This record gives sequence, C-alpha cells and structure tokens, in this order.
Amino acid sequence: MRNILLDAILFALFVAELSFQLLPKILHEILGVIMFALIICHVAINRRRFLSLIKKMTPRKFFSTTTNILLTICAGVTVITGVCMSNYLFVDAVSGELRRNMTIHQLHVAAPYVMLILIGIHLGLHWRELWQRFFKRFGTEIFFKAAAVILSVVGVAGLYLNRVVDRLLMKHIFATPATELPAPMFMLLIIGGVIFFATITFLIDEKIRKGRD
Repeated sequence: MRNILLDAILFALFVAELSFQLLPKILHEILGVIMFALIICHVAINRRRFLSLIKKMTPRKFFSTTTNILLTICAGVTVITGVCMSNYLFVDAVSGELRRNMTIHQLHVAAPYVMLILIGIHLGLHWRELWQRFFKRFGTEIFFKAAAVILSVVGVAGLYLNRVVDRLLMKHIFATPATELPAPMFMLLIIGGVIFFATITFLIDEKIRKGRD
C-alpha cells in the first residue's frame, strides 16, 4: 500500500509539472525538486524488483528493464535541464548563457513527454498486478475497462491538441490549443495520454500472454 501511495503522489506531481503553464514558476521548480526526491525513493524501495528483472532475462523482462532505464534517463534529463533553466532555486548555480540556451529549453520540454509515453508503458506492463492489488477492491472490472477506454480517447485528443509529436521533435512551441483549456481539462488530457499508452501496452501484453498459453 505504501508503494501505491508513493506512485500515486509521483503521478500527481508529474501531471502538475506537465501543467507548468498553470503554476507559478517558483512552484514548478519546487515541485520538480520534490518529484526528483520521490523518484529516488521509488527506485530505492523497488531496487530488488529492478534487480530481479535482470535475472533469467526474458523478452518481456528486457522490454520492462529498458523502459525503466529510459524512464530514469528522461527524468534525469528533465531535472538537469530544469536546473540549467532555473530562475529561482538554482539561479546562482548556472550562467545566463545556459539559462537562455534553446536546445536545453527544448530538451526540457520534450523529455517529460517521452516520460508520459514511458509511464504509460510502465503502467501497462503492471496493470494486471495493480488490478489485483488495488483497483479490484473499489469496483467491477467492466467499470474500469470503460473508464480506460474513455480516458484513452481523451488522451488521443490530448496528444493532438497538445502537439505532442512536435514537442517530441523538439520544435519550438510556446502554446497549443490544449494550453488554452481550463486547468482540469488540460490535466485530464495528460492523464488520458498516459492511460492510452498503458491500455495499448496492456492489450499487446495480454495478447502475447494468451499466444504463449
């Protein structure tokens, strides 16, 4: 239960950080530091599970391990570029030239959207476990399937409205149609994006499992 709570807080912080245009800049930096600290806690708590993936490597374990490594790298890139761009907490630690560097800015924008995809894949690989340990207690399976479908549709719309492909290509983007929406709707689009990739990953994983059986 402790792990689930930590994961939920991390996910909430991730959504809040991607909604940076809705937050004061100093709060965005503070939440970023908190999120980074909790990521370290998450890795420390789950270190045995991560190490177990290396033993008796299978294609699925390799894919899961690669996802975790890429997710960690993206988090690191986001933190490092965030420090370089800091206007408050780390303003005295970096030069003005770094703060104005466009490549650093574009990396800081692109890396979190790569994380969005990877978090979705990560959730999809663990969806069966999450269902058994947590979600099953609070409702019927059909309810959560319907919610996953609805959120996935919302997520696809969010990927388009937020120009995620252009962000991943590191194009210079100041605003998108999504950023003009009310805060709850924008956050829902982000959540939906994660659920979309989680759902796709889960369905593919289930098909592979059934094929083996």
